[in-house]
Amino acid sequence: MRLVASCFFLLFAQAALCAEPAAVGWPLHGGNERGEHFSPLDEVNAANVGGLGLDWALDLPAPNGIAATPIVVDGIIYLSGPYSIVWAVDAGDGRLLWSYDPQVRASNYTSWYARVNRGVAVVGDRVLVTVADCRLIGLDRATGQERWSQKTCDPELGYSITDAPHVGGGRVFVGNAGSESEKVNRGYVSAYDAASGEYLWRFYIVPSAKPAENTTPAMQMAFETWSGDALEKYGGGGSNWNEMTYDPDSGLLYFGTAGALPYLHAERSPGGGDNLFTSSVVAVRADTGEYAWHYSTVPQDSWEYNATMNIVLADLEIHGRQRKTLMIAPKNGFFYVLDRLSGELLSANNFVKVNWATHIDLETGRPVLNPQGMYWKAPPETTVSVWPNMWGAHSAQPMAWHPGHALAYIPAVNVPSVITWHGDGDYSSTLEVFEELDGKPHVPGMLIAWDPVTQSARWSVNHDVAFNGGVLATAGNLVFQGDANGAFSAYRADNGERLWSSATGSAISAAPVSYMHDGSQRVLIPVGAGSAMQFAYPALHAGRESVGPTRLLSYSLQGEAALPEYEFRPPALPELPELTAGPETIEQGRRLYQDEWCTGCHGKNAVARARGTVPDLRYSGKETHLQWNGIVIGGARSERGMPAHELSAEESEAIRAYVLSRAWELRNAGQ
Repeated sequence: MRLVASCFFLLFAQAALCAEPAAVGWPLHGGNERGEHFSPLDEVNAANVGGLGLDWALDLPAPNGIAATPIVVDGIIYLSGPYSIVWAVDAGDGRLLWSYDPQVRASNYTSWYARVNRGVAVVGDRVLVTVADCRLIGLDRATGQERWSQKTCDPELGYSITDAPHVGGGRVFVGNAGSESEKVNRGYVSAYDAASGEYLWRFYIVPSAKPAENTTPAMQMAFETWSGDALEKYGGGGSNWNEMTYDPDSGLLYFGTAGALPYLHAERSPGGGDNLFTSSVVAVRADTGEYAWHYSTVPQDSWEYNATMNIVLADLEIHGRQRKTLMIAPKNGFFYVLDRLSGELLSANNFVKVNWATHIDLETGRPVLNPQGMYWKAPPETTVSVWPNMWGAHSAQPMAWHPGHALAYIPAVNVPSVITWHGDGDYSSTLEVFEELDGKPHVPGMLIAWDPVTQSARWSVNHDVAFNGGVLATAGNLVFQGDANGAFSAYRADNGERLWSSATGSAISAAPVSYMHDGSQRVLIPVGAGSAMQFAYPALHAGRESVGPTRLLSYSLQGEAALPEYEFRPPALPELPELTAGPETIEQGRRLYQDEWCTGCHGKNAVARARGTVPDLRYSGKETHLQWNGIVIGGARSERGMPAHELSAEESEAIRAYVLSRAWELRNAGQ
């Protein structure tokens, strides 16, 4: 262990990182107050990482996988999973100490969001967790008993929460999701006292449709950037649903924001306007919630390229001048460096293939739009590929920052949205991976080491599945990442050489962390694909051989344990009803299946996640087919998370015919 050397190596990093070895844990979602996802530990390093072994494995009752970054404080791991269940685990031997289940109150809207939760926060003697049905709960750290609960939003208005609470300065900050709920809501960030849960302030991300309610200068400014009736009909959206960063030096809280419905700007704001503060980075004063500055990554967004990805703070020399910067790699495929005190754009460049914009104009700070990405200008029934896809070149899986190498490590997705424009504001979209791209094999996923000063890639690693895990950088010249094929790997931070890998058997979405225990460095990774997007596109989140259980795995140089064996047994097809529908009805059902958001839960082409709580409809038996309309239209299974849909009996039957046709394809293939 060379912590003293590491402290010198990290001359410009936080002094708090240079604590005694026994005190080094993972107290915050981003590891430290700069949101770096970086560990100053270097006992495990590029010279010896090949000797990493498994300490222990803990199976977790979370069939939908884990998206959360663990928190490690005082020798205890705190982790959340789907339905906001919280576990406290002994960091030394993996014993479960306690668990807490908030009993999510399911509704048509929260059912989808409840299946992912991105973590907890720990402050003082409290563990804080958010719940999909809009609660923020304070738990006793020692026992897991609920001490207080705050309702932070209203699920009946389409709000939900998927992200971890964020703490700083004695406060806890909470965002929400709901920009796509088709209900009238406005995204906002709220602050509470971290100890008592007392409400402190709220910052709305978009203005009210009623001018008289926009009493702050920020909301008055934002109101002038909207036109038409979108605020009145949809509420404006703009939610923050992912990792924030609190800067104790400036007292600012930084967060990214989502887009709004309708996605198409010409429909949402027909008279023009940038629709503030959607698809932006926003800074507010953490003690009062007062607006400080904003930067719009996609003004007049028509791609749902939100900017809710994790934010990293770094001090960099830009153009010969030391700057306090903020870095973000949002959905739109560009890497941004901003002045974190003023919001000034310092530089931006694309880190994956991009065709919605040619570049970012550094004078105006605005993207220069590329006609190739303007799908709404295509002739009706024309299909175009828009890069990156609407779910992002970088999503919720956090990037990491190495302050010694001054490199950001981005879990990137290089996949387009293939959009068919039907005209009159109507279009359909899907994510596609091609055999070949620009004359070379298409690489859908990458780990990219990005130099923010030169705005160029230092190195990259290719992944053959698009969506992979979050990233950890360490002072041992290492970068750790899990991938969709179940490999948990360590790469040299300076050149990307893979030095070690462990086959876990389970696809990985979460980010690893590192901590000290009993004088040795541990590396911890939750396994089991946990992304919210995995339900729509399971093949883009997990390889065929990586459908193992959800587990928490600990590794060290002293580890000698064997990974418990697991055998996945796919379900058998039940007896199927006869398929009597014709090709036209089946095609109608296919399109309705996509347009009615069936894909969002039950998967593209009716192929659902191999393990999880959402059924693969191809395996529906005769009883389900007999009850189909009662389920789809009548809401007979709404208490189990299947919402009722406003469809005619004919439309519902067409969807059933399409699903049944997919089942018969399996049957005819001998499965």
